[in-house]
Amino acid sequence: MKKKTCLLLICALLLSAFTGCKGKTPEEISAEKYEAMANATLTLVDTYNTVAQTAIDNGWEADFETLKLMDQIADQVEEITLAVNEPANVEDARRDQFTALAEKLTKQLDEEILPKVSEPCPKAQPADGE
Repeated sequence: MKKKTCLLLICALLLSAFTGCKGKTPEEISAEKYEAMANATLTLVDTYNTVAQTAIDNGWEADFETLKLMDQIADQVEEITLAVNEPANVEDARRDQFTALAEKLTKQLDEEILPKVSEPCPKAQPADGE
């Protein structure tokens, strides 16, 4: 009798241990992907706003190429933000793509554009009296 009880307890313990090892549900995976996309987008928007203000402060609105690049990035930021605001319209695979794009754009803004626009634009016209 003790042997059977012991075996039943061991089976119960093993069963409960394996139950804890189950994979995540599609809903849990989807929620994690959405959260990653939303966090990457928040970082991107914050970085974009910082870079845009720095560019304005240093006269980079006088440089057509910089304006064109910032406009292209703004269009992509808008597309990613739309996906965050309407998550039901975005599949998980697309969420991964949006997350990767947001991270790539954030890196580009931080590493390439911010150092450039942190200096005064050589094309900017000084204001009268300077």
